[in-house]
Amino acid sequence: MKSSIIIYTMFISLALSAASTNPSITGATPGCSGGNCHNLQPGIISLIPLTNLQIQVMVSGVKSGETVAGELVDGNNNVVDVIDQTTTNPFILTAPQVGTYTVNAGFKEPSRAFGTADISLTPTGIQIPAPAHALNTFELYPNHPNPFNNETIIRFSLPKEARVELSIYNVHGQFIKHLLDELYPAGIHSLRWNGRNDDGLPCPSGIYLCQIKSGDHRLVRSMILSK
Repeated sequence: MKSSIIIYTMFISLALSAASTNPSITGATPGCSGGNCHNLQPGIISLIPLTNLQIQVMVSGVKSGETVAGELVDGNNNVVDVIDQTTTNPFILTAPQVGTYTVNAGFKEPSRAFGTADISLTPTGIQIPAPAHALNTFELYPNHPNPFNNETIIRFSLPKEARVELSIYNVHGQFIKHLLDELYPAGIHSLRWNGRNDDGLPCPSGIYLCQIKSGDHRLVRSMILSK
């Protein structure tokens, strides 16, 4: 079980937005062209909505003090804010107005990589965009918020009625919490994890893996618990 969980962290699924571009890390122009482009590495960025249309962006997989970069892309594929180089991680991107945006962020060392995620800013707060074609796929969506403190919402979709198992592990593949093992109808479903283990004790800060299984299908996503 331990080895299989670690292997699956390499295949954390993350849908690419049509507006996504690779963030620059060495030049002044957003996006990536020519050489030194970044490669997609799903699951390395986490978003926290702040006040005044600000979004806190956290890039994982990079050591403290190393350079990261990021950009905010609107629904028309326009880059509306960019941090081209910073050693501050997490960093802040600011939207010009409410709406749905794509955040692309990444790093240069030890390799060039970027991740992408969507967020919707509304006048009353933050809403997670409804997944496209949710009823046609078995999918585990990014938890929200991420990183989280007290609790986070985990969502998944089923194309048809099926039994679903959902569990939490640490990055070493050790079992932490069994969240469900039930028959669910087709559609989008959500549940909350309060950051506690199966004994009801609070888990320490760190990266955790959410694994969902249904039949022969298994998906894993990373989550950051930050206290």
